[in-house]
Amino acid sequence: MKKITLLCFSFCSLFSFAQKVDLDRFYFNVNYQDIPVTIVPLEQRTFSTNVITDGPISNEFDGARVLNDQLHIYGWKKVTEGASVSVNLNLADFYEEGTKVETRTVEEKDKDGKVIRSYPMYTLVTTYKGKAYANVIAPNIEKPAAAPVQEAAKPTNRFLKSTNQEAPAEASGESKKNYNLSNTVTIKSAENVNQSYLEREHAKNRRVNFNKSLRDFIDGAIRNANLELNYNYGFTPISRQEQLWIIDSKEEEGAIQKEAIEAVKVQFATMKADQSIDKLTQDLQPLIEYFESLKTKYKEDNKGSKKIRYSAYYNLGKIYLYLDQPEKAIIEGEGLIANDYDKGDGKDIIASSKKLIEKFNKSQIRTRHNPSL
Repeated sequence: MKKITLLCFSFCSLFSFAQKVDLDRFYFNVNYQDIPVTIVPLEQRTFSTNVITDGPISNEFDGARVLNDQLHIYGWKKVTEGASVSVNLNLADFYEEGTKVETRTVEEKDKDGKVIRSYPMYTLVTTYKGKAYANVIAPNIEKPAAAPVQEAAKPTNRFLKSTNQEAPAEASGESKKNYNLSNTVTIKSAENVNQSYLEREHAKNRRVNFNKSLRDFIDGAIRNANLELNYNYGFTPISRQEQLWIIDSKEEEGAIQKEAIEAVKVQFATMKADQSIDKLTQDLQPLIEYFESLKTKYKEDNKGSKKIRYSAYYNLGKIYLYLDQPEKAIIEGEGLIANDYDKGDGKDIIASSKKLIEKFNKSQIRTRHNPSL
């Protein structure tokens, strides 16, 4: 791709944007990971699963292999032995608790509002109880203790890279987590004036409804087990669409910014959730320098210049946020507030950056782009 350098922007005239300048949304895609609560070193990210279907549930499932395949931890490798984390999911029981009748009175009225007829409508509600639980054993996991991320003062050199200072590894003992995955499933019949008809239909479809409810219960137990596993251990990939602001102007600056924004989109398209973003960060430096130059290039207090500075601060804030540089994003958010065009966006960027810093501090890692085993 043709690289954008400061040289190609130096030919832009330094006139004031006193005339009308509009801002348009420009969308691009980002890919990153949700950081888990417990960080395990890459080489130890192995897990095994065991699904137990003893009791009544075993009558519906000859084996648990198909269910074992549905349990996963993002960024981890499933193994059959020697796993760092062992997951045992017990689908203990499932049964029909009972059926009750719900009644609703329907009233028909004439044009004057007088009730001329009333009759009951019936619904059968069948309740099923499912019992399930999971336990997770994570023995002898070691993780490096890193220095906490600080909300640093404004750097004198914006090109300084963040560093990760490692401390000696801390060994944690065997940890055990237990999760209650029991749940209730209900099936409601269609409403009908004839209760006897509903009861006959219920008897006729009882087995079908039982099997459907059992499947729903098992799907829910697997889904909730995966949520718990990945909240605690998984590097869950996230793909989302983000936006930048592009100035809509017929002047040369408008054309240059369209080229710059398009380059941002192309560069971020290379972002992978489980791959390093070091090269992306390096490739984006010319674009970062361009947006940075707009802050001083348009110093005037008119609305057009404020809009251009707003787009520069906003775009840089978003870029830094998704390059995992929240400290720099905070500085851009503060610049947005000081620019006094849309303070709310500045506050939002600062809030998002502080949440990311908090996650980095808790996890003791500095990136949302970690390799998979």
